[in-house]
Amino acid sequence: MTSVTADARWRAGWISAAVVFVCFGSLALWMDPVGVRRTSADPTAASGFQSDEATYYLMGHSLARDLDLEYRHEDLARTRREFPGGPTGVFLKRGVTFSDQPDPDQSRLFYGKSFVYPLVAAPFVAIVGTKGFYVLNSLLLALGFFWAYAFISARSAVGVSLVLASGFVFPTVVPVYWAWIAPELFNFTLGLFAYFCWLYKFVAPAPSSHRTAWLRGPASDVVAAVLVGILTFSKLTNALLGLPMGLWWLWKREWKRAAVVAVGFALSAGLGFGANLAISGEANYQGGFDRRTCYNAFPLETPAVGLEVCAPRETSKALTNVWFDPQMFWSNLRANLGYFWVGRYGGMVAYFFPFVFALAALGTAGRERQSWQWFVLAGIALQVIVFLITLPYTFMGGGGSVGNRYFMGVYGVAVFLLPPVRSIAASLGPWLVGGMFMAPLALSPFDTSMRPGDRAFSGPLRVLPVELTNYNDLPVATEREMMVRGFGAAAGHPGFQLMYLDKNSWLREADGLSFWTRGQSRAELLVRTNLPERRLQLMLSAGDVPVSVGLALDGRRAAVSLAPNQTAIVQFAPDRGFPFKNVKDQVSYIWRLAITTDAGFVPPPNAWNDTRFLGVRVLPLVIR
Repeated sequence: MTSVTADARWRAGWISAAVVFVCFGSLALWMDPVGVRRTSADPTAASGFQSDEATYYLMGHSLARDLDLEYRHEDLARTRREFPGGPTGVFLKRGVTFSDQPDPDQSRLFYGKSFVYPLVAAPFVAIVGTKGFYVLNSLLLALGFFWAYAFISARSAVGVSLVLASGFVFPTVVPVYWAWIAPELFNFTLGLFAYFCWLYKFVAPAPSSHRTAWLRGPASDVVAAVLVGILTFSKLTNALLGLPMGLWWLWKREWKRAAVVAVGFALSAGLGFGANLAISGEANYQGGFDRRTCYNAFPLETPAVGLEVCAPRETSKALTNVWFDPQMFWSNLRANLGYFWVGRYGGMVAYFFPFVFALAALGTAGRERQSWQWFVLAGIALQVIVFLITLPYTFMGGGGSVGNRYFMGVYGVAVFLLPPVRSIAASLGPWLVGGMFMAPLALSPFDTSMRPGDRAFSGPLRVLPVELTNYNDLPVATEREMMVRGFGAAAGHPGFQLMYLDKNSWLREADGLSFWTRGQSRAELLVRTNLPERRLQLMLSAGDVPVSVGLALDGRRAAVSLAPNQTAIVQFAPDRGFPFKNVKDQVSYIWRLAITTDAGFVPPPNAWNDTRFLGVRVLPLVIR
């Protein structure tokens, strides 16, 4: 390959990346960042923030406007000017002294998240306000695509490389995080670029342009290590991405390069944590003295209100009661290994299919596999296992995540598992399969982000299993007051919870005991109880039309045909159910329930003006 050809390939990548940036950047500048997040016609009805976004929003504006990371009343007032409903889910902490004593000035508060993403966003925010977050995200998306293309094109034709690189980014959950004021897209792009700096030298065509000559020498390893150090400060588990780099050079007996990688990583990560130590007196932004999360009330909103109005939220404590319980450990790990690949709300097959494609391509590559790819694969596997073991109940990211947001930083390096791809038909694979699952999410990122559970109400996602281990943090739980209801106790029976996995049920009737399903639909629910051995009884009542009802409870099935206004009782004696243990060592059990109806009706005019399309009325009870 000549240098002219290499330059032409780089130009093709830069032009394509520029198109991506212009498209997304233009959207960022033209859109109303508040209006697209509004979930109600009343601007004060909802905050418009998802997951941890409010903290990063406040930090970005604080750095851009005040040049600091201290929380003040002005930060809250600035937020309410743009979002009248105010922020929600703000992580704050009191400072400490270097001797690990409480800050003498207890009125001073600091943000309890990593500041690296808002620090990078701050110049953009200073210029164009909140839209600056999306301008930065547009740049990150374009650069992520470019670095993927640049690596793939070193071994594949330009057309194949463009299709494959774009398929690695766009028919996945990645574009959804363009709409987030959060570091997920930042982590994805930075991880991808770090590994590009490390690995491009092994596939780069020769001779290369002088502009990219540094990618062939030790300088590229230093840059890669520094970037992984920055990623580590963004999210601590990203430190594991540095292991394959160092171990590769040790395996090659390149002791000096291994040492340089270690030093570069340690200095950059140390700089981040050291800066946090200098700001708040605590290196760990997620631990320290009195870290809390603020939802509806906020410190300094009035002179007498302090951090005590927020809920304690220190994340330096581990779920040791779950880790060291053999029954729970193996139950969770077995389940999560399956959920990680095919889960409904975060599985790789649906949300990151190009990763699955890359693994399959690597497995069939034969002699075209490279030894360094095994190091990349081992690094990814290690990070995944660490997440599944240490965060068994929140390995997808919790807090209304779309897909597995904790995997975003790791996903960026998965492109380096690809062997040379020469077929344009093969390069379309990620587009075809990934697009089937992700098109509705990627094409409406704001709506998906504000209502993350809705996309699994129908379509191919609905056929995938629900991640029971993440029960408390499933996307539908962002509407917990509506989608999770208590039953049974009012009837004198053991109380239990129903979590609705779709909106094919009418939640709960005024009697507090029963609910209607939607007509001609399949309603899916999770049943959670504290009793390991029991029967589930369902009293089914038809309305004004006959209806056939199909029931399924964890593999057990029943069918009932009801005449108008007829009632029938169905009982199940299920197995123990999926065990779920909380931090207080209380074990509950979860079952999957589906109710299908083939007919429906709208009640005749009545005093309650009930215009719902009803299927069957269900009165559920747990019987000892």
